Amino acid sequence: MDNKNLLNNLNEQYNFELESAYIYRAMAHWCEINSWSGYANFLYKQEAEELEHADKLKAYLLDLGYNVKLKAIAEPKSEYDSLEDIFKSALEHEKLVTSRIRMLFEEARDINDYATEDLLRWYISEQVEEEASFNDIIERLERINGSMSGLYIFNNEMAARQ
Repeated sequence: MDNKNLLNNLNEQYNFELESAYIYRAMAHWCEINSWSGYANFLYKQEAEELEHADKLKAYLLDLGYNVKLKAIAEPKSEYDSLEDIFKSALEHEKLVTSRIRMLFEEARDINDYATEDLLRWYISEQVEEEASFNDIIERLERINGSMSGLYIFNNEMAARQ
């Protein structure tokens, strides 16, 4: 691949995926501090998934002979008002990830980089799942409407995420 700009942007996305993992770890910490171990489990699994996404990009870049560069990661937000606040923040973050992936896809398409398009199609499909998952969680939390018994039941369900 000749396009250094696209490679640099893929490297930026690699770092953004690492930052995403860091954000989910901070959210999980908030849940643990507030005795919501099931929600924390879900977010720790999300963190691991983001690291897998980063590793997939890193492997692709290395396969192309690109010198992958790690960037500084900003301190993530650590204070939230509620579980709903966390999951709404997570959904907004995933929407940002989706927009970034789509821009990368368009850039690859513009230069006829079919291999990168193929890679990014996987991420596009993954983002549909990510956004749907967070939308479902938010919908359930809204239905629970602060009911402690409902929150505890849902907490136990979130603890089951593998």
